[in-house]
Amino acid sequence: MTQLRDRLIEDYADHYARVNADIAPKRDPALFAYFDANLADLVRGLPRGSRVLDLGCGTGMMLQWLSQFPNLAVSGVDSSPSQIEVARRTLPALDIEGGDGLEYLRSHRGTFAAIFCTDVLEHIPGQDLLLEWVETIREALVPGGFLYCRMPNGASLLGSYTRYRDLTHENSFTSTSIVQLLTAGGLSDCRVAPIRGFDVSSKVRLKLEHWLHRAVFRLCGEAAETVFTTNVCALGYRR
Repeated sequence: MTQLRDRLIEDYADHYARVNADIAPKRDPALFAYFDANLADLVRGLPRGSRVLDLGCGTGMMLQWLSQFPNLAVSGVDSSPSQIEVARRTLPALDIEGGDGLEYLRSHRGTFAAIFCTDVLEHIPGQDLLLEWVETIREALVPGGFLYCRMPNGASLLGSYTRYRDLTHENSFTSTSIVQLLTAGGLSDCRVAPIRGFDVSSKVRLKLEHWLHRAVFRLCGEAAETVFTTNVCALGYRR
């Protein structure tokens, strides 16, 4: 890592607070509704006692939502000490570790039925290291386990803004390149996971966003792309 990157990761909670009004993982009805609409079916399908990892858990927003499911054993890991401090303070009953995510995965091979990796892969520098992360995630899953990941979508008109609003961002992806990456990393049945609206307002916004982008892409001769949300999400399974 560079000196700047080390410093940015160390104090990442400060940057997160500038971008978000409140970094403490209080129950946010809109955020929980988003998780319910997009992730609940995946989680409810897991066997009782399944171990689930929030890889790059930050301040614990998703951890709090996952902890509602009594059939799961939930863990989190993040490399930012400032964010881990917030997560542990507000979610003291959960298993939350600070440290390098790659090393954590290596020490938990064949452990997790599901790994959620939201807003993390865009921070990984270099294609070889990205591949290593996905391969190591695969090894940390049990057979039949899945990775769910979310990252900035380069096909969005906001893609450049999302990519460059954070100095720790190294990548953005599209619906095709993220499937390329997960497949190259040894995961199976890799596919884009749609982002669903959770109320009338969000559903209307997503529809308008889709048709605006579709018109622009067709005008520019790129009619094949169909995923235009600000973030792109994907699933991959370990056989």
